[in-house]
Amino acid sequence: MYEFQRQHPIASVSKTLREIRRNIISILVTLFVGASSEAIPFHLLIYIGIPLIFVIGVVAWWRFQYKIEDGELHIRSGIFVRKNLYLTRDRVQVIDISSGVLQRLFGLVKVDIQTAGSTSRDASIEAVTAEKADLINRLLRNGAQQKSADEEAESVESEKSKVYSLPGKHLLIAATTSGRFGIILSVMGTIFSQIEPVIRESEIFDYLFSMLPSQTDGIMIASIILIVIVAAWIFSFFSTLLMYGDFSVEVKKEEIVIMRGIFEKKRITVPYNRIQAIYVNEGLVRQPLGYASAHLESAGYGDDKGTGSLMLFPLIPRKKVEKLIKEIVPQHDVKIDGYTPPFKTLRRYIFRAAFIILLITGLVYYFLYNAAWIWIFPALSIFWGWLKYKDAGIGWDRDNIILRSRTLSKTTAIIKRNRIQDISINQSPIQRYRNLCTIQVYVASGDHGKSFSVKDLDYDDVQMLYVDLQKRKEKETERELTIPQRKAETTLPGWKVNVA
Repeated sequence: MYEFQRQHPIASVSKTLREIRRNIISILVTLFVGASSEAIPFHLLIYIGIPLIFVIGVVAWWRFQYKIEDGELHIRSGIFVRKNLYLTRDRVQVIDISSGVLQRLFGLVKVDIQTAGSTSRDASIEAVTAEKADLINRLLRNGAQQKSADEEAESVESEKSKVYSLPGKHLLIAATTSGRFGIILSVMGTIFSQIEPVIRESEIFDYLFSMLPSQTDGIMIASIILIVIVAAWIFSFFSTLLMYGDFSVEVKKEEIVIMRGIFEKKRITVPYNRIQAIYVNEGLVRQPLGYASAHLESAGYGDDKGTGSLMLFPLIPRKKVEKLIKEIVPQHDVKIDGYTPPFKTLRRYIFRAAFIILLITGLVYYFLYNAAWIWIFPALSIFWGWLKYKDAGIGWDRDNIILRSRTLSKTTAIIKRNRIQDISINQSPIQRYRNLCTIQVYVASGDHGKSFSVKDLDYDDVQMLYVDLQKRKEKETERELTIPQRKAETTLPGWKVNVA
């Protein structure tokens, strides 16, 4: 691949659709203004605008060229301003091979070459054959351009891998309990609030209102809320099924390959030396059912928003998490004792969790004379605060730092010391008075990084970590820290249950 090459012509259509999707709001506003304006003929916006977008896509495809020479990817692109992007092999961190609906119709795939910077957004080859994508992957991985049959067989033999797939039962549970539900619900609620006046004036509204058993405003509001919730759950359920259908993780000698998707097939290759952190997430609904999900942070991977999080496994029984990590990412299979927040911080956790809810509930009860059942919300918030206190903790050894905390979900992060970008130890005036602090650990992830934090730890405990990091930075030592025998109530990977 020493000569510049172009993508398949279908890339022009793909680029056109992508630009339409990115600017859909502007396009809708323009069409709306054109339809309601007498100064701008509406048909001109249709007859000129759509062909113009397609022409731009064709020109962008023609101007896009790429080649790989001596382990360096060179991409030339740009319609009016010519851009040259150079990516050397040692900068490549993640290679993402996907196949959307359009690519699959023509037997093509899309290749995203991810680096540890935002420039990797431009390192995307949208339409090439699967064979050429594998060649690009191989050239940017190890520089092997050609292999004989014997060498290929030997390579395959030495590259024996193990594949872990997601059972259908677990896929259904993951879709049913997906965290995407809350995001979709908030989006649908926002959309509905904007279109509600239009719906209220329509005949459909009158027809649905007449079907209710009791035609009151309260029943109507409750029915609309129920419909929005059900619609959001259905959308979340099927979108999760399509996203994580055919999910599998292939474990190789130096990398893992994550494959997922029904309509849009994605194949993400992550070298072990690019993994920044592993974290296990137990959702609010999944935790009582005994399930969790495993994620990884990669400095080289980044979506359109610049985040570097990847789903390592969508759903797994909690009792099998340690085994999964040991077999897929053995470098992060560690067990160490942990520090937990002192008992005196329990009231701080409960206060933060319950104060606002308690205040709102009191005001509602006083002014609206609601039934006493609304006090269940402050009771739940107090329980939530106790859970946050119970689940918080931090532990470390010579090579690892482990943090555990909870917002709504409980998260346990396992971070290698040599992957830490920064550690911040903060104290508010009240924390300083009570000898407490908040620790925040940053790792490289996507474009913006990722942080994990634990609040209200004993300052002397955290200071031991800081001193140890400073000493190891100056001079490597074999000294092991003595961890106090404080009870750590957890069975997740990276932790050892101590008996006080």
